[in-house]
Amino acid sequence: MITTLGFVMMLGIIALILLKRLTPVVAFALVPVAACLLAGFSPAEIGGFIKSGLTAVAPTATLFIFAILYFGIMRERGLFDPLVNFLIRRTRGEPLRVAIVTVLVAGIAHLDGVGAATFLLTIPAFLPLYQRLRMSPLILLCLVGLTAGVVNMVPWGGPTARAAATSGVDASALWLPLVPVQALGIVLLLGLACLFGVRAQRRLRAEGHTAGGDMSAYLLPSRDTALALDDWRYWANVGLTLIILLILFTGAFPLYASFMVGLGIALLLNYPRPDEQGRQLARHANDALQMALVMLAAGILLGILAGAGMSEGMAGALIALLPAGSAGVLHLIVGFFGVPLGMLFSPDAYYFALMPIVRDIATAAGVPVDAVARAMLIGENTGFSISPVVPSVYLAIGLAQVELREHLKFTFLWAWGIGIVLLAFAWAIGAIGG
Repeated sequence: MITTLGFVMMLGIIALILLKRLTPVVAFALVPVAACLLAGFSPAEIGGFIKSGLTAVAPTATLFIFAILYFGIMRERGLFDPLVNFLIRRTRGEPLRVAIVTVLVAGIAHLDGVGAATFLLTIPAFLPLYQRLRMSPLILLCLVGLTAGVVNMVPWGGPTARAAATSGVDASALWLPLVPVQALGIVLLLGLACLFGVRAQRRLRAEGHTAGGDMSAYLLPSRDTALALDDWRYWANVGLTLIILLILFTGAFPLYASFMVGLGIALLLNYPRPDEQGRQLARHANDALQMALVMLAAGILLGILAGAGMSEGMAGALIALLPAGSAGVLHLIVGFFGVPLGMLFSPDAYYFALMPIVRDIATAAGVPVDAVARAMLIGENTGFSISPVVPSVYLAIGLAQVELREHLKFTFLWAWGIGIVLLAFAWAIGAIGG
């Protein structure tokens, strides 16, 4: 009975989220509890399951909250603005340079892991330049979106945080083997940018247009909250961020604790007065808390799946149905179809409803849980900017002034192709088994 109830519960959660009948927070918090009550578990037993699930996801939720708040403050203080403006100046109005710099700027902008902020920073800055050079805004949207998808594998990014919560693997441990995959992804995107740029450059020359001119009109608009380069606090912010990144690579201190301490230092450095600190926290709280609430609610689902024996029962039932030997490669199959699956499943449904089932089937066949999580991460991340169920995609197409169908038609094959290449590379280097 518990296995059947598990399947009904998971399918019900996926359907309710996809049909927008319930928000993920409500679905993850209520449906598993109702299923447990139907199965005859006592409130005390259900409470134990929930406690176990929340204990597992709490470090990842904490990392997400404090990292988003930290990078929100760094963005307000203009940490990356000088580098972005330098790169824009270096384009000199040449399509090839513009396309390459688009990838570099999008990669820098998405270091905070917030898709909406990346789109708001890059697309308005580059769209006039693309229009001036008669380059399609679809190219801009493709390059920005795919670059953000590759960079989005950082441990404080939403997908990696979800995968870490579901797999029980520390977010930084999950991410470090993916660094070469990200590096290859950026190289592939720079190659794609060169392809688009060369085509645009040839067309411009054929039409008799020449590049060059003053680039000052295309620089990022100055913001009142940004620090000047001659302000010591700007360089203190740079140093603080580099220290946190060094800790990330060395593992000398828990990453969530690094961002907690880093946020405290950043607030003192940049906003000494308590009322200013409160305003900054409130300003960025929405980005930080929305995902963290979903993650904590998912802790209820994950705790009940494991504690009630649903995961084990569903995995055993599906393994019996699968062809012999296929369970050990199921994570690779799902990763291969990660881009199209990401267009059907919301990120919450993908990581908190689909991944637990794939995880349990694959691990029962001897696949390490971290390999399962990375395989599912690669494909879904790469194509997040073409998913109709990701809200920030609509912000991006609105800023670029294109239709969703045009964006999907232009970008889909590039996204899926790059995702497959990255998955194959990850397998070759042993990051997802092999």
